[in-house]
Amino acid sequence: MQNKNNESLAEYAAQRQVDAYNDKDIDAFLDCYSDDIELTYQHSGEVFCKGKVEMRAIYGSMFNRCPDLLCIIVKRIACGEFAIDEELVNGQVKGKTIHATAIYHVNQNGLIDKAWFMRDE
Repeated sequence: MQNKNNESLAEYAAQRQVDAYNDKDIDAFLDCYSDDIELTYQHSGEVFCKGKVEMRAIYGSMFNRCPDLLCIIVKRIACGEFAIDEELVNGQVKGKTIHATAIYHVNQNGLIDKAWFMRDE
């Protein structure tokens, strides 16, 4: 399914959450995710967040601590219900740009229900 900008549902959901992340708008950010969201570190398989309550605590704290937080999308690939973003994240660690990859699974309601993250160490 595509929207009026010719984006897939997965691309649209991924972009909505990046925009809310960059605005540090926790409510708009959480609106992009399903209630049973699971966030996983790909390299270890560790699920570091389950559900919106936990997600609000993690990301709300980060948004408050990191006023210069900014995620720049280097490249996005969409395939079916998946969006894969190569990202440069600034403001999370002072003076450091983090090179990361995020994989988002988007359900039929247009909400991200699983995400996997990896980054250069």
